[in-house]
Amino acid sequence: MQAIADRMPAANAGEFSRDRHAHDVRAARDACPACHVATHTVIARPQTVVVDRGDERGARDRAAPASGAIATPAIAHFIWYGERFPWLNALALRSAIERGGFERVVLHHSRPLGHAPYFRELLQSPRFEPRPIDAPALLAPLGELGRRLSALHDRLASPAARANVLRAAILAREGGVYLDIDTVTLASLAPLREAALFCGEEYVAFPSAVMRGLHPLALARAVGLAGLRALCKHTPGGLRLFRRVHDRYDRALNNAVLGARKEHPFLLELLARMVQMPRAGQRRRFALGTHLLQTVAAERAGTDLVVHPPPVFYPLPPEISAHWFRLRERVELPQVVAAETRVVHWYASVENRALCARIDPAYVRAHARRQLFSALAAPFVAR
Repeated sequence: MQAIADRMPAANAGEFSRDRHAHDVRAARDACPACHVATHTVIARPQTVVVDRGDERGARDRAAPASGAIATPAIAHFIWYGERFPWLNALALRSAIERGGFERVVLHHSRPLGHAPYFRELLQSPRFEPRPIDAPALLAPLGELGRRLSALHDRLASPAARANVLRAAILAREGGVYLDIDTVTLASLAPLREAALFCGEEYVAFPSAVMRGLHPLALARAVGLAGLRALCKHTPGGLRLFRRVHDRYDRALNNAVLGARKEHPFLLELLARMVQMPRAGQRRRFALGTHLLQTVAAERAGTDLVVHPPPVFYPLPPEISAHWFRLRERVELPQVVAAETRVVHWYASVENRALCARIDPAYVRAHARRQLFSALAAPFVAR
């Protein structure tokens, strides 16, 4: 079908794309009958709610669902592709079990993990639920859209890209809170789950709108901010400097923490848009994840989309997150983790993979006074 659209004149191709999009959303809606009324709410494009107060009561009041709305279920979802199961994975799950306020913490995994010691330890928790990934079965309830998504999932080589497909599909099917495996949960998400749909913002130097438009002045500003960010990353006083200049950076939605009630039309919108992308676009980094989330939120956000400010999930943004792993004479965790911080996304893709592979309980105990990350993880290490 995409090939037909590519051969059509520009105006007609756009009309065809809109028709194809409407068909996909209708198909998903028909597969999920409970979405019928809510689907029209998305198309109406009311204003997104942004939570800017850090106190718990303010967040709870602003995140409260409309009368009769269904809040986000108390289920956490993690996705893992691979045969190895390092301790950092177990840390993400353990912290969600102990601090997140969830009834169940589900790990969707691509390979058997029974051989992994840290995985076996998690099995001792009654709230931990491992689930092998079966993409065709997971996507089957979405009908034709599900079959196209299953084919897309199988074509994608990157585990991160595959996880983008499953993230939206899992939440659409049963709701809950998706968390990336490179997170540490510090406080209950129960007040946030009063919203039917929520995510958070991070500070970025190159927002997707700048990269799409490539306006010379906007691009020059972004390059300058990236240089300042690099300075903050590599200098010992970089954390203090970034706190002074962070408001110069744009905020952008990130999907490392994404909560929603099941069958939410926003999720169906994400899934429909994924299969409509040209194949080359589907393979681009971030295309099926943060960039798509940002696009759909800007175009079709409903009043039930609650956007939390950076300290809630992303206290240190990309690149600056390298400071989690720097060794110092002494660390003060409250200087980085704010009172409103509930989850820390520490950006495994940014930091040295070799170092992350070495981090285990013994490493954390040895470095808890000299490294921010070890101080963050220390409460979850048995003494």
